[in-house]
Amino acid sequence: MPISEPLYRFTPALVQGAPGNGGLFALWQDGDLIYVGRAASIKDCLLDHLQRRICPCTAAATHYSWELSLHPAMREAELLEHFRRRFGRLPRCNEEAA
Repeated sequence: MPISEPLYRFTPALVQGAPGNGGLFALWQDGDLIYVGRAASIKDCLLDHLQRRICPCTAAATHYSWELSLHPAMREAELLEHFRRRFGRLPRCNEEAA
């Protein structure tokens, strides 16, 4: 099952509400999933993406979602494989980051 609802606007104010815990996050551009990642602190990593410190491609994100996980690397692989099976490719920004 992919990360989905709820989607939050990808703005500095709303990213402040993301958890500081480890887990997964997804970045969306107008309803299209463009990136899936894992982080030790979801909020800190989202702030890095928002400030364009990580991947220039994710600057186009308009929304985000997140999920806490005890095994984020395994869950990230599962989410990316689910996307690949469904669409025949990785999310756009995951492909560029690879």
